[in-house]
Amino acid sequence: MFSFLTSVFQISEKYGIPVEKIVKIYKKSKKGILVNMDDNIIEHYSNEDTFILHVESMVEQGFKITLTEI
Repeated sequence: MFSFLTSVFQISEKYGIPVEKIVKIYKKSKKGILVNMDDNIIEHYSNEDTFILHVESMVEQGFKITLTEI
């Protein structure tokens, strides 16, 4: 099963961002709706969806990741 924690580890591994520094992951739909990713949202995530990944540094707090659907 794909989970929130799995996605954090995958993003960390692929983009070299320390796991402990990823503080939030959001998903932005084509309609502009922004939701905080959690296991319930990931349950409805489709592997065929295509996203632009935006990494924003939040000083001293870590990184905010936004997946924007295209």
